[in-house]
Amino acid sequence: MISFLAKHKRFIFTVVVVVFIGSIFFISGQVFTSSSDAVADVGGTKISYNRFLQQVNRTLDSFKTSGTEVNEVITKGVKQEVFREMVIEELLSRQAKEMGMSVPDFEVAVEIQNTPQFTENGVFDPRRYVQTIYSEFQMAPSEYESWRKQSRLAGKYKQFLFNAVKVTPEELKSSYLAKNKSLKDFDKNKDKYLEELSREKFSQVATYLLRQLTVKMEIKNYLDQREQGK
Repeated sequence: MISFLAKHKRFIFTVVVVVFIGSIFFISGQVFTSSSDAVADVGGTKISYNRFLQQVNRTLDSFKTSGTEVNEVITKGVKQEVFREMVIEELLSRQAKEMGMSVPDFEVAVEIQNTPQFTENGVFDPRRYVQTIYSEFQMAPSEYESWRKQSRLAGKYKQFLFNAVKVTPEELKSSYLAKNKSLKDFDKNKDKYLEELSREKFSQVATYLLRQLTVKMEIKNYLDQREQGK
């Protein structure tokens, strides 16, 4: 939908989230306290519970649209994954800012103008844009654009991290030999195996980085309190 980052966002985010399911936010031993209007607090920045619920509901609606029966187990899993996604986005966007990365306004403008939900007969419609973000996100344009800028900044950092992962020819051949016990068909499978090994290394790097960030930055989880109405 919106350039190279959007095209690769699904793969990159999936890798990061899978790495962290059950490994950081719920096994870290942190003590969480309550806050009246947030689902989490990441280094002093509160993540809105209402925004969290909106994202959960949109995800569940997509399940229903695809014909998947939404039960309690799926709902709980979606809530946990959305929670992690929002916390990770906050962590990575902060890291990107510390490295001097930024997202210019025109990138967000291009994204918005090319989002199908905001167009009429293939042309961007400002009225539809305002109506859609209010009905689906309960956001004013300034809030929505700020959120999209943060999301793109986190995505830019993920892409930077993925591009930084390098697999040397010697490492590739050695790893292939260790798994396949011979170099037969190595040349034929080299490109495919290079992609697989790059993903493995990216997962390891991402795991290490996010562990370091969660040690450096206090994360408070209010999800249980919000779900219990406290």
